[in-house]
Amino acid sequence: MHVTFNIIPVPASRPRVTRWSTYYGKKYTQFKKDMYALTADLKTIPMTGNIFAELQFNVPIPKSWSKKKKEAKNGAYCDNHADIDNYCKAILDSLNNVYYEDDKQIVMLKATMLWATEPSIECRFTELEDKARPAPMPPMSPFGDN
Repeated sequence: MHVTFNIIPVPASRPRVTRWSTYYGKKYTQFKKDMYALTADLKTIPMTGNIFAELQFNVPIPKSWSKKKKEAKNGAYCDNHADIDNYCKAILDSLNNVYYEDDKQIVMLKATMLWATEPSIECRFTELEDKARPAPMPPMSPFGDN
């Protein structure tokens, strides 16, 4: 299943805890509301098995950059200061009960961040066979000479 969301990717923020409540940052809260609006009308049957998720975050190029730098960076790997795992958490949490029952079903993940003039999030979900097992990774040398 492949789907593209025309939305600006936002990394998940840490919850802020006060004496009275717990809340998230404004950008992340708005992202969750926007994702809910985009997925509310979808008629999908959530996957129930283990899932391989491929995510591509097309992060908007800052407006402050020069035209030359924008052209050079468009389509290149995104090297902003946001962690890719926070982008993953934001989108995967937003798609619970839409494409899968819970994001704990995702057992394999491939994620990419790219600079883009047209921001979006591309997702591909593949349900894995129960009997399929990944090939074991070779042991890593503690000296990094593999």
